[in-house]
Amino acid sequence: MAKKATRYHKRKKKSKAREEQAHLRRAQFRKRQRNKKILNYSILTIIIIAAAYGIYVALDDSRPGEYDDFAKCITTEGAIMYGTDWCPHCQDQKRMFGRSFKYVNYINCDVNPTACQLAGVDSYPTWVFSDGVASSGVQDLAFLADKTGCET
Repeated sequence: MAKKATRYHKRKKKSKAREEQAHLRRAQFRKRQRNKKILNYSILTIIIIAAAYGIYVALDDSRPGEYDDFAKCITTEGAIMYGTDWCPHCQDQKRMFGRSFKYVNYINCDVNPTACQLAGVDSYPTWVFSDGVASSGVQDLAFLADKTGCET
């Protein structure tokens, strides 16, 4: 009987050891899963912050544009650009100025059609200068500089 009891105790010890090992493996697995989750959330947070910063920099109009002084000068000299938001040539003209376009005297003919009719605008973009001369189509900056006496 004593032999049976020792076999029983040995089996019970082995069983208990296996249970402890299984418990330890499950705990390690849960720890790895938790660490993976933390890493994934950290990476996601970094990506979101980088994207938000990229959007902020792209939309930041506070930095000076390359043609700020030129755009201010042609506005002071009486040049007016008439156009629309849907016109691809108007978009091309705006892109020439980049972030400096905010200083150009621009009249949107969709928003203010009366002003465009009074100026005799029939195509977009149209530049009207202080001497009353109008030029239709995309104008390069050198032409605008010649017409207004401003330097690019």
